[in-house]
Amino acid sequence: MKKFFGWKIVALAFFLDFCAVGYSFQSFPVVVLELSKEFSLSRFLATLPIPLFMIMSSLFMPFIGRVLDKGAIRSILMTGASVYGLSLISLYFSFSYISFMLIFTLPMALGVTMMGNISVSKLISLWFRKYTGRALGIASVGVSFAGFVFPNLTSFLLGDLGLTWREAYLLFGTLIILINVPVVYLFVVNKPSDINQIPDGEEVTDNSEDTSGIDWTIPDLLKDRNFWILSLVFAIQFCSMMGILSHLTFFSEGAGWSPSWGAFIFSMYAWPAMFSKVFFGWLVENKIDARVAVSAAILIQAIATLLMIFVESPEQMVVLVMIFGFGGGSALPLSNILFNQAYTNKSFGKARGAAQPFISIFQISGTLVAARMFDVFGNYELAFLTLGFILIVPLIAIWFLKKA
Repeated sequence: MKKFFGWKIVALAFFLDFCAVGYSFQSFPVVVLELSKEFSLSRFLATLPIPLFMIMSSLFMPFIGRVLDKGAIRSILMTGASVYGLSLISLYFSFSYISFMLIFTLPMALGVTMMGNISVSKLISLWFRKYTGRALGIASVGVSFAGFVFPNLTSFLLGDLGLTWREAYLLFGTLIILINVPVVYLFVVNKPSDINQIPDGEEVTDNSEDTSGIDWTIPDLLKDRNFWILSLVFAIQFCSMMGILSHLTFFSEGAGWSPSWGAFIFSMYAWPAMFSKVFFGWLVENKIDARVAVSAAILIQAIATLLMIFVESPEQMVVLVMIFGFGGGSALPLSNILFNQAYTNKSFGKARGAAQPFISIFQISGTLVAARMFDVFGNYELAFLTLGFILIVPLIAIWFLKKA
């Protein structure tokens, strides 16, 4: 019997997630320090590109999700990689804050969304049924691994090699075009039946091409209680997470720690987040009540966030960021797993895409509110306190989810 190709798909998904998040989001906390100095930006304006990036990504996502559910995954990934790479290259030619924002939040957001997590998660949902939890968990580790590699890599490029942020983006874009586009073209297979295999690599049966599950329409999704509960839970968890992560390098700079410390602290979110993604994915897959898993993750994230108020040294911050990473790192795979369980792989792309605009509204507010609080009060104490206590809402809301 031909060796099951699904785990190679997981490896590809890991790589694509790594690149999608790494070259854009995970490198930005280092780039933003140079960007804010060059264009004399306030804390609010300096952190604004990521929230606007997320808004545009969330607006693109429902349309991309619908196309993905029709089966054109490889084409979406190919187009996304091309747009993403060219957008990064275009940043080399941006010499004003406005031109940077236009490129970063329009074509680049489109490319990242098409090449990113919703596309690879849909791909995995077609290749796995019994092992969806661990497959999605392993693939999403790419996001967290990027969180370790890219802050340190970008700091090395800018600090040690003396590259400008424009030259760094030119390098990143060139790598996407030369590596990602050919990899997607050569190795992505839309579904198991395209190469005479079936999900999970099991023996062929009469129902191997199972298409069971409701084909949800957008209006029906918007009327479903589970859709709004899942959207609210992960919207607030991502809101708190983004509010902390987007300000870690600024917090470190304000505390008088070196830029290398700031990049290192930000990157130390990644290692426990990697383990967290696989661990919580495995827990839910093995019939542990998903509500327990989500509650545990959110509680860990909340405790670490609140303790950040009392930090006095970079070493203490490293420890708390690692704890924070273990809790928050599970949000991405758990959200994908629960949306897939609720709406099956038949409507996963549509449901996840429809939820993203709502999730993103909350997600970006964490970054902007923290920035505004800093501009008003001159420190992050109230911001961290707020980002910790709002996690009480999803901690309660998840228990209103109706189990399938």
